[in-house]
Amino acid sequence: MSGREDAIIALSGLLQTAYPWNSAPSRRLKLWSDVPQNRRPALFVFEGGREQYNYSGVNCKRTIEIRLFIYTNAHDSDGSIDLNNIMDAIDSALQPVGADIQTGRQTLGGIVHHCRVEGEVFKDPGDLDGDGLLIIPIQILLP
Repeated sequence: MSGREDAIIALSGLLQTAYPWNSAPSRRLKLWSDVPQNRRPALFVFEGGREQYNYSGVNCKRTIEIRLFIYTNAHDSDGSIDLNNIMDAIDSALQPVGADIQTGRQTLGGIVHHCRVEGEVFKDPGDLDGDGLLIIPIQILLP
């Protein structure tokens, strides 16, 4: 059985190639002031979300909630366009491939039941201060 750590590593690896990040995706969330403009767009895989356990008899399904924090530099560009392009790239990366196409689920190479965007996405294009922000909720259902 694969665990939480395997799932997070697989998700991080998948997202690393989803978009041309100026900083390698990190699992340690940083403050705005610690991410210079020239290092954006920067992706952070934040694991401080919720976990939920559901039982069906003796079988347990564990759901972990991840938040993707993406910082962008909107000083010299239209922040909305950047955020939309990043969101489209992440949506594309999370599409089922290979054997997952038959089930319609992204299983991160067969180690989770599903991995998908679920919930409200927060978008701040940075119109006022040049600092764009995208927060994407990811739900991973472990076997």
